[in-house]
Amino acid sequence: MDRYGRTVAEVIGAVNLNLAMVEDGQAFAYRKHLGQCDATEYLDAEFRASRRRYGVWQVPGGITRPWDFRRVRLR
Repeated sequence: MDRYGRTVAEVIGAVNLNLAMVEDGQAFAYRKHLGQCDATEYLDAEFRASRRRYGVWQVPGGITRPWDFRRVRLR
């Protein structure tokens, strides 16, 4: 559960949907919730997506990660 009471889980069927989204640059690996997962796998997938400039990594200068946006906004 996250701090808002939402369920945080991996969606796994024929593929691990969470990992596939990170690999494709459609999501970030949220470090806070990697404790129950293979953290290295997610961080490596995020690194590969950033190196290949996939998804969110296409934006020149990058985009603000959601947790950084919330931290600045809540000050």
